[in-house]
Amino acid sequence: MRKPLTLFLIAWIFPTSLFAMEAGTFASDGKSDRPQIALTFDDGPGGEFTTKILDVLDQYQVKATFFMNGDQVEMRPNIAKEVQKRGHEIGDHTYSHMNFYAYLKKNGIGNTREKIRSEIKKSKNIIEKTTGVVIKTCRMPHGFNKRWVKEIAEEYGYTLVNWSFGEDWLNIPQEKMASDYLKHVRPGTIFLFHDGGKKREKTVAILPLIIKEARKKNLSIVTVAELLQ
Repeated sequence: MRKPLTLFLIAWIFPTSLFAMEAGTFASDGKSDRPQIALTFDDGPGGEFTTKILDVLDQYQVKATFFMNGDQVEMRPNIAKEVQKRGHEIGDHTYSHMNFYAYLKKNGIGNTREKIRSEIKKSKNIIEKTTGVVIKTCRMPHGFNKRWVKEIAEEYGYTLVNWSFGEDWLNIPQEKMASDYLKHVRPGTIFLFHDGGKKREKTVAILPLIIKEARKKNLSIVTVAELLQ
């Protein structure tokens, strides 16, 4: 009788959501009553800026989440391994960053579902074999979000993660970008940045400002998995 009672007490004191994120669910922010935010980076690993971002995160002893594309991991496996080595969370961003909104419009739901499965299967295999970690989160390119995408995510054991705020891909002055990001430093925010691609100098420059503002507001900076659990 003791074992079932113990398990019951554990389940009552610590709800299941505290142990693991639920596959097939979708989130774009954390709970507003918990003093935490998450920094996330897409489209990498990049050839120039991923390492610079890792150095900034190391400087401030912050852990982040990197949503990687399978084709970029193929190109830069050593950088992908470095992200893992430095203790950051790694998520799936599909293999080739396809625009599924455009693909759906042209090819229909059935073909799009199979294309997404193909992209995720390929990227999951590459990322996991390269980094040695089991991927639990996925961010669809362009924030693609349909009810049936959750079903596909569940098949692969993925929680779908979008974002609360991000704009570092826009052609706007660094000062305005910094101001816009700083306005969103509040509990539960999932910030979107990019470490892949070109012209990410502004991202590297404003990152310390976001970290310092979070600490000024007594907000912990955690990985997506920590934020959503």
